[in-house]
Amino acid sequence: MKTVFQALAAGAEAYADLDVFRAVRDDRIPVDAFPSFFVEQAMAARWFQDFIWAGTAIEAGPLAAFAAAHRRRDSGHYRWSERDLARFGLPALDLDAAFALDRLDTRIQLARILALFHEATTEMRLVVLLALERAGDITLSTLNGYVHRHGLAERTHYLGDAHVAVEEDQAARIAEALGPVLASSDPQLLETVRITFDALSRMFADGGSRHWSRWMEAA
Repeated sequence: MKTVFQALAAGAEAYADLDVFRAVRDDRIPVDAFPSFFVEQAMAARWFQDFIWAGTAIEAGPLAAFAAAHRRRDSGHYRWSERDLARFGLPALDLDAAFALDRLDTRIQLARILALFHEATTEMRLVVLLALERAGDITLSTLNGYVHRHGLAERTHYLGDAHVAVEEDQAARIAEALGPVLASSDPQLLETVRITFDALSRMFADGGSRHWSRWMEAA
């Protein structure tokens, strides 16, 4: 049976290989079509705030101070995604857009992750948070690479270098806090890793198909 560490590595590898991210890395997405994906990123960023709050809801014990520090450092970033929308002349993510019928599956996938925190142990909360950070590193670095290659770095904030700098070492810090938990083969912990990566993969694959299907299919 895999350990939590191995499950995280396997999940991250499969996530990075999604068609939508390969299309971005291969520069198959035209510059004028690239910002259309920002609404998907904004939805994910807003839900990630709830994930961070839920993942750090640790009020006592040896990890309480770490959780509080992580919450302070990693909160409020969804506002940067809203700034990116405005800078590219895109409409704000209002309730009608966020709860549109064609984004129902996106919300279902995000809700699957949020549900993992219901009655979760401290270890489960941080394992889910670590999986989210690993996936977030891949998403952010992939999209940040694109904006640099195409001269958009000065116009982006959520996808820009300032956000990359804040996120640097976040996953490593959580991994260090978890310590021996990463060597665990607890089926419940492994399942939380699987669900987290599966939900994010489905969400971003769906978003990619919604906005960039013709270029994703070009592969």
